[in-house]
Amino acid sequence: MPSDSTKVDPQLTQQDHIVLRSLLHDIDNGSTAQSTVAASHDEASVELLASLNDPSSPSFLPTITTNWDFMPPYTNTLLRCYAQWATTVVRRPTDVVFLTHILLYLSTSVPSALYLYYDFTYPHAILHWLMQTYYCGAWTLLLHNHIHNNGILAPGYAWLDTAFPYVLSPLMGHTWNSYYYHHVKMHHVEGNGPEDLSSTVRYQRDSLLDFSVYVGRFLFLIWMELPLYFLRTGKTSLAIKSFFTEMTNYLAICVLLTRVNFGATMTVFLIPLLQMRIGMMVGNWGQHAFVDKDDPKSDFRSSITLIDVA
Repeated sequence: MPSDSTKVDPQLTQQDHIVLRSLLHDIDNGSTAQSTVAASHDEASVELLASLNDPSSPSFLPTITTNWDFMPPYTNTLLRCYAQWATTVVRRPTDVVFLTHILLYLSTSVPSALYLYYDFTYPHAILHWLMQTYYCGAWTLLLHNHIHNNGILAPGYAWLDTAFPYVLSPLMGHTWNSYYYHHVKMHHVEGNGPEDLSSTVRYQRDSLLDFSVYVGRFLFLIWMELPLYFLRTGKTSLAIKSFFTEMTNYLAICVLLTRVNFGATMTVFLIPLLQMRIGMMVGNWGQHAFVDKDDPKSDFRSSITLIDVA
């Protein structure tokens, strides 16, 4: 198939176009595709792909958002100005995408939540829930990066780096610091082994009943099981902190439900909390469904390969 008859979608990313150009070059050369010229062309493509993700390269382009793909060049546009400013705010130039999403959530989720408390209506509540459902996956990935790297933003913005998870996490269904305590201080320490509270090794992993028990246990008992785990492992300070932050979140939701605005609190805090916790356990069950029961802590025996799936 000659390249002049091959239609390439102009909306594909720059990286896609680089790979496709290299493949079409090979097709055009036919039997000479393995020649020195073809090899040199492929090497140049690989180098360009690497440079696009190398902050020290003049070709570097930070990822700005996961929602849209912007075709370069955009050197003289507002988008380029934003990218240049954003690289001074984040700790690493590759983290511009995180700043974009923080600004997006602060400018949409927070005003929407506040207005629901000011004037609750069911159409607004449904739209807010749909928006938060759309946001929660990307937010959890952002939060995952934040807790593993001890922050995202540059030192000059430490105040924002510390504050934004406390503002946004409850809106997305995470209680204060619970993800950090559970994921970093327990899950990564135990590595899916028998002492891991979220391990799937105790369950028959093709059983709907076992899956229901797994989700229900996390949903209703994690407030108690996580502090008890920390006490059992000699981490009294973490036990107190995890119990205190979880209970203060539950208490705040109860007060808001009974004394402030029932409908707004259900929409803004309680439904996202239930939805996120069920979603996290569904994801965890799927990600760790093939943990080797004979050697659950082995990263090699418990690994699988997924090809061409979201």
